Amino acid sequence: MNESVSRGYLHENYRLFHSTDKRDADFDAHSHDFHKMVFCLQGGVTYIMEGNSYALQPWDILLIPEHQIHRSILHGDTVYERMILWVQDSYLKSFGEETLWFPFSQRPDKPALYRPAPHRRALLVDKLVEMERCQKAAFPGHGLMQDTYLLQFLVELASQLRRNQEMPQSAVRTDPKIHEILGHINQNLKETLTVESLARQFFISPSHLMHSFKAHTGCSVHQYILQKRLTHAFEHIRAGEGVGNAALQAGFGDYSAFLKAFRKQYGCSPREIK
Repeated sequence: MNESVSRGYLHENYRLFHSTDKRDADFDAHSHDFHKMVFCLQGGVTYIMEGNSYALQPWDILLIPEHQIHRSILHGDTVYERMILWVQDSYLKSFGEETLWFPFSQRPDKPALYRPAPHRRALLVDKLVEMERCQKAAFPGHGLMQDTYLLQFLVELASQLRRNQEMPQSAVRTDPKIHEILGHINQNLKETLTVESLARQFFISPSHLMHSFKAHTGCSVHQYILQKRLTHAFEHIRAGEGVGNAALQAGFGDYSAFLKAFRKQYGCSPREIK
């Protein structure tokens, strides 16, 4: 499938998953309306995200901010063990402490992939293990303890990231031309964007654009543009803007087509988000 959709629903402030399996992880490209962190503990996996391919190895942490389109591909028939954190941006912002959302802030100088030094791994993984224990527990105050370990984890992660902004170059593969095209798309969502118009503007053939774009983003040009337009509308509606105007500003000329795509993407109507 070439379709990119919003996957997973988070009705609480955050949730931690711990999975170990050998199943095929070659998922379709998708995004979330919350932040996601992948902590690879065993095995290997490649994540394709917004024009970059990240080859994770044990102890690597991949940070996926909300609305970023990504896809995972398992390395062979190996056991892939990981801890995955989903967390709402609004929950992190509610504390008024920039350190908590710093790991998910989108800045060119901040790496999406972090490889902690051996002597610093336990400072991170131990807090996630305690989170997992509290998540499964039923003793008085277990929820508060779980919150505490999450905050400790994020503060420690932010501290390590601030000390080490270097991304392992061997772990990332990118294409400057695709990044240029992605930047153009995201800055011009209101304009008419097609494979043909983009190919002319960036002096490449339509067939090469489609092939290279899919390889570096995990989805087709059409689905990427649709996803970003829906994300743009979603954020404006969530901020209180009128549904019709949000759709127009995001580049949707057909309101009925927008409603259909929005329901398919988010599983609800725009007014329910509002």
